Amino acid sequence: MDIAIDLNVLGQLNTTESKAIHDICDKLSVCGINKRVKVPHIVVMGEESSGKSSVLQAISHLRFPTGENGCTRFATQVMFRQAPETRIDITIIFEDKSKKNRSLQNSGFQEDDLAHIIEEAKTIMEINRTGKDFSKDLLRLKIEGPQMYPLSLLDLPGFPYSDKSQENMEILQSLIGCHLDNKDNIFLVVINPNKTLPEQEVLRKSRWFDPHGERTIPIITKPDLMRPGSVEEQSYIKLAMNRESMNHFGLGWHVLCSRREEEISFSSRDETEGQFFKGSAWSCIPSVDRGAASLRKKLSRALYQHMRRTLPLVVEDIDWKLQFRESDMEGLGSPRSSPEEMRSFLISVASDFQRVAQDGIHGRYNDSFFLSQHGEITKLRAQIRDLSQAFDHVIRFRGPEYDIKPPNTDKPEGHKPPKYLTKFIEHYDRDEFEETKCITKEEFVNRVVKRVIFNRGLDFPGSHTHDFARRLLQHQVSSWNIIALRHTELVFEVTKAFVDRVFQFVFGPRCFNRGIESILTTYVDPFFEERKVIVEAKINELFKPYQQGFAFPLDLDGYREFSQRSADRLSERVYSLLTAKVPVPSDDHNKERAARQMIREAVAAEKDSERRASGIDDVIDIMNVYYESSRRTFTENVINLAIESCLVCELPNILTPSMVHGMSNERLQELVAESEETICRRKALEDEIEVLRKGLAFDPCLRLVAWLRSSRGSFW
Repeated sequence: MDIAIDLNVLGQLNTTESKAIHDICDKLSVCGINKRVKVPHIVVMGEESSGKSSVLQAISHLRFPTGENGCTRFATQVMFRQAPETRIDITIIFEDKSKKNRSLQNSGFQEDDLAHIIEEAKTIMEINRTGKDFSKDLLRLKIEGPQMYPLSLLDLPGFPYSDKSQENMEILQSLIGCHLDNKDNIFLVVINPNKTLPEQEVLRKSRWFDPHGERTIPIITKPDLMRPGSVEEQSYIKLAMNRESMNHFGLGWHVLCSRREEEISFSSRDETEGQFFKGSAWSCIPSVDRGAASLRKKLSRALYQHMRRTLPLVVEDIDWKLQFRESDMEGLGSPRSSPEEMRSFLISVASDFQRVAQDGIHGRYNDSFFLSQHGEITKLRAQIRDLSQAFDHVIRFRGPEYDIKPPNTDKPEGHKPPKYLTKFIEHYDRDEFEETKCITKEEFVNRVVKRVIFNRGLDFPGSHTHDFARRLLQHQVSSWNIIALRHTELVFEVTKAFVDRVFQFVFGPRCFNRGIESILTTYVDPFFEERKVIVEAKINELFKPYQQGFAFPLDLDGYREFSQRSADRLSERVYSLLTAKVPVPSDDHNKERAARQMIREAVAAEKDSERRASGIDDVIDIMNVYYESSRRTFTENVINLAIESCLVCELPNILTPSMVHGMSNERLQELVAESEETICRRKALEDEIEVLRKGLAFDPCLRLVAWLRSSRGSFW
């Protein structure tokens, strides 16, 4: 598309720093930087025939219509944007939102085309029909190209004289107020030289929206038409010096000559203007405050200062994106394109895995791995201890076939565990676990004594107690193996989850799922399958002595416990029998003789001679002594010899640096070679990080980065 505009002049409206910022933002768009520095609109406002169009022409070299037929009847916006290809979009945006925006056909754009476009827009807006002199619709020209920088010029209709109709006055007031009520805009207020300052309605209007005069540049046009040496000229020269406190503006005043009809080119206009300022009273005005070229420089500085105010938001966006990209890059780990890089990477993974696994086994939770959101999974030693305590509780209260209680003892409602163990004990609830049967000693004797008598042989009365106690013990411990195997399953679940989580941590959280899966399927899964066979075999080995009935405690320990139980039982029986007879001896000698006689009579008078002959009480005592001792031993052996020795202690050996050293290049390729997706992702991240770092290396950005990061640190 052919677009003929003066890029050199438009470029003067952006400082070198502004252009650099725009270039950086344009490059950063590929990195997802959506925030852009805000570019203020340059709003040109003034009374009719005050020279607004001449001001617009002077700063842009676009030929806005002038003269009697060139009065602005609606707002016209010309926008310039940077883009790879040159194009122009001309649109009428209707104030009535029920109407669709109207695009005007165009095949290009020349400097002189603007007047024709405005006339066509007037027709579409139906201006000058049925008494309509003004419109709230907006004509927007959006011009894009590779050498253009963001810029927006807005030409507002001229402030009306008092002879306008009330309807037109209301339209204009609404239109002007709508476009001025934006604190990011810069106002070019064109002063009518034919009026005194108090009569300048447009200046009062701008003060309403910019009370401190920080965004307003009053422009005195047509100074060459003032009578030299007149009071009016001296008054305006004084104003242009920006020394009056009541009429002081932050950006200063400016003086500009209007382009004459005979001045065909802009260069001739600028030359005529320069000659005028040299040879007139206006030469006292500083050069920065007079002439078209100086006005463009002044505007470029004002635009840049406004852009800097929004720069912190852009810098913050860049900085956040950079930190995220660097974090993503860190998550990919070091490059793995060669066998040496792969081996080095996997050795690092193996070392980190061993370190974290050892910490988990020993309950050292200082590493960042243990501070993750999956806290319970990562605390391996805590989970194993809780499961061990739950295992001990279950085998203590659900392990025996019978729970024998003393006489006159209420049946327990259940042995309640500590609250923190409840959720672990619930995992042991299985259908194959038979509930322990609560029974009194008398009920147990009645059930068992028949078996004892039925199994008598040639042995003397009471001499078969040990053999029968052994057989009773076999029945009591029949559930141990099932409970121990269930405990093994639960420990395997928590250790497997722990190991999986450790490998995810040491590999990095993003973009390397294939590598993690390779390690899990090649090393982790086979390890746990092998360990499960070993641990279950160890459980069966530990249970075998109890299952076959030849596991007994040390003779001395068993004898002491059995003797104590026998003595307690005898004393209880004697006491019970004696209390049935209440003797009243007369003297001390008779008391002693009576006591002995009473004991003999009491023991001899025990009715249950069959029970004594069977030795059932001794059977129960021996069985209980052996059971308690065996339960403690079996529980500790399962925990220490099976779980800890055969599984937990072996976890760090799943993947070791020495194993990596011995791997072939082919195996390394299978395990940790980067996929095409990862390679592309790494390259994209490298490119984006480079662009983002260059964006922050821009001098104004550098000064903001440290401040932003320190602010975040103090906030968090």
